Amino acid sequence: MPELPEVETVKLKLEPFIIGKTIKSLDIFYDKYLELKVIQGETINKIDRLGKYLIFTLDNYKVVSHLRMEGKYRIKDLDYKKEKHDLVFFNFDSFRLVYNDTRKFGVFHVFGKDIDIYNIEPLVNVGKEPFYISPDEFFNSLHKSHEKIKTALLNQSIMSGLGNIYADEVLYLSHIHPLRIASSITKEESEILVKSSIDVLNKAINAGGTTIKSFESFNNESGHFQSSLLVHLREGERCKMCNNVIRKIKVNGRSSYFCPTCQKIRDYKTYAITGTYASGKSLALSMLKEKGYMTLSCDDIYNELFISNNKMKKEIMDEFNTLDKKELRDIVYSSEERNEKLKEITHKYILNKLFEEIESSNETKIFIEVPILFESHLEKAFDYSICVYSNREESNFIEKNVDSNIKEKVDKNQFSKEFKKTHSDYVLYNISDIENLKNNLSKLLEELN
Repeated sequence: MPELPEVETVKLKLEPFIIGKTIKSLDIFYDKYLELKVIQGETINKIDRLGKYLIFTLDNYKVVSHLRMEGKYRIKDLDYKKEKHDLVFFNFDSFRLVYNDTRKFGVFHVFGKDIDIYNIEPLVNVGKEPFYISPDEFFNSLHKSHEKIKTALLNQSIMSGLGNIYADEVLYLSHIHPLRIASSITKEESEILVKSSIDVLNKAINAGGTTIKSFESFNNESGHFQSSLLVHLREGERCKMCNNVIRKIKVNGRSSYFCPTCQKIRDYKTYAITGTYASGKSLALSMLKEKGYMTLSCDDIYNELFISNNKMKKEIMDEFNTLDKKELRDIVYSSEERNEKLKEITHKYILNKLFEEIESSNETKIFIEVPILFESHLEKAFDYSICVYSNREESNFIEKNVDSNIKEKVDKNQFSKEFKKTHSDYVLYNISDIENLKNNLSKLLEELN
């Protein structure tokens, strides 16, 4: 459905053609619009817009138009012949304005010029636009609502102009999860939402709107804002702020896109545990679990998905022609490009599953083992990073009976422990023995608390 930017674009495109022009006659091909007959001979003096409605002011009438899903206006020559889905011809001296609507959902309302159309249906319940609503007004309206904030943004009586596309973009820029209850939004967040709405709508208007499926502003012209979308329709792609994976959920039946890091649904902290191979990451994670903390492992999730997620396996099979883990390891170790491709496929599934589990818990601190945190540019996807720094890797390699060739390939495909140490928020030293690691972990937890 065309939203405020699309309808504003239609208004701006129509004005130069029809303002001051007289409708000589009408050809109406759909009985639902027969009431338009009375405007024959009228001159169009002005076009206004309220939310997603166009308002045409004529000599003796006002016509309110809503394009709904597929409505379109086109300027054609007078000899233009009717095509499929053309429903109304507004005939002027030298051209005709064609209203075309594939689904026939669009509506026209005709009112006398003296009627206050803003105090009757359908405009009486249309709320103020983001450009004109104050943050306090918006805040007060939200606090009367028990809806999810995504649903509240789509409620045109609270604030008009936002549809599904722009509500997703506004919530993303405001760092607000779409499932938050509207009444939980603070005054500060209300101000941010209004500002983000204005910014998004202005950018979309300047781009001529958004064309996802069939929107045409005028004479088959498409919008261009779709190339600037940050979250909407970007499921599985990387967030441009934190590099986490964009997720899609349903909110009141509408597809909603968000970033689980930038738009947290509740207050919790994530700690990514990283380090070089055999540095003691898994041991530290198990100690944290013993202490009662929620722990997750990206490797464990990957192994689980490798068994249960057919979609991920199909992508791997299509790209690498094998599902044998040893073969895949040899392939990615032999080529940096192939290694990146495997990460591109698997990480979106791993991160999606990881944050599903985080969001479904009630924990306030979650520790996650992320072996290649920095190599995958995922450090911003988590609140903090902890590097397990060890001088025992060699002995651990020997203990684990790891082939020296594998060790060499592993070292080649990961950053040095010095890099990980200096780029992490915290360092957990694993220098001598298990007791040393336990003591250092206790000290770290005191610091985190």
